[in-house]
Amino acid sequence: MLLFRNLIKSLLVAKMSTTVSVDERMLKGIRRIIPNLNNTKYKGQDGRIGIFGGSSEYTGAPYYTAMSALRTGCDLVHIFCVKEASIPLKSYSPEPIVHPVLDQYDAIKQIRPWLDRLHVIIIGPGLGRDDKIFKTIVELITICREMKKPLVIDADGLFLISQKPDVIKEYPGVILTPNAMEFSRLVKGVLDKNIQPSPVVKNNDVKHLAEALGKNVIILHKGAKDVIADGHKGTEAVSCGLAGSGRRCGGQGDLLSGSIAVFWWWAICAGSSESSLSAPVAASYAASRLIRECNASSYKIKQRGMLTTDILEQIQPIFAKTFETHCNK
Repeated sequence: MLLFRNLIKSLLVAKMSTTVSVDERMLKGIRRIIPNLNNTKYKGQDGRIGIFGGSSEYTGAPYYTAMSALRTGCDLVHIFCVKEASIPLKSYSPEPIVHPVLDQYDAIKQIRPWLDRLHVIIIGPGLGRDDKIFKTIVELITICREMKKPLVIDADGLFLISQKPDVIKEYPGVILTPNAMEFSRLVKGVLDKNIQPSPVVKNNDVKHLAEALGKNVIILHKGAKDVIADGHKGTEAVSCGLAGSGRRCGGQGDLLSGSIAVFWWWAICAGSSESSLSAPVAASYAASRLIRECNASSYKIKQRGMLTTDILEQIQPIFAKTFETHCNK
């Protein structure tokens, strides 16, 4: 089988005439990474995802992230949150494994043994902006850097990065998923430039920010179309402009980050060790397309009353329609 890395790399450097051709070629590669389901599998093989978030104010975000990861197809999800958030999170669903440790004095000591078991780490959903928690997260990222652990950073995790960009500069594999406001903060924090937040962004602006942070830093700018760029010199940004809907209920970004983590792990598993460099770009595109299609499908049913819980319910059928083949069912 053609190495997944080579397939995606050829896509990024090729001159594309239409968005349709990009979509078709991306989907062809992504469908190859979807793992087969058979009786030889063991629990956890298709993904063990760790989520660091959940505060006294925000418990919905880590829940949505966890359920999106599970509905996309990972096996296990662990949520590391503050103590006050743990009971609501456990009450929402029995599926995620909840660890109420983020606000403990020995948080890192309690977290460290779990990191070896987790394939991808998500930082930010419902995290809040408490300085003590941020200090713990900085320590966590430092450890993850040493372990070369794939990271997805969203929401308040991005606020932390905008204040301390050196924390992820030259990180060996991280995806940042900013919206327009979060992107403007990152540009200010990293490049010391002021830009107006806008749902429409130039591909080169996303690419420039990624290059400033490091070759293995990927940025997915969420907007009218999602623009994805890595920090490698010579590659081009790709985008997913598939129409979703005009409904902007809170939590859709959380669904995206959960799905990205799962696709990323599958992409890493599908190729050689070299494939991980391009795996996050493909994962970002796959998740963007999935959640946009789920948004559109849900909106047809619920229209203005559509909630993120409705979008969540569309992940399984849309995934089956878009990504499943006779080989991986």
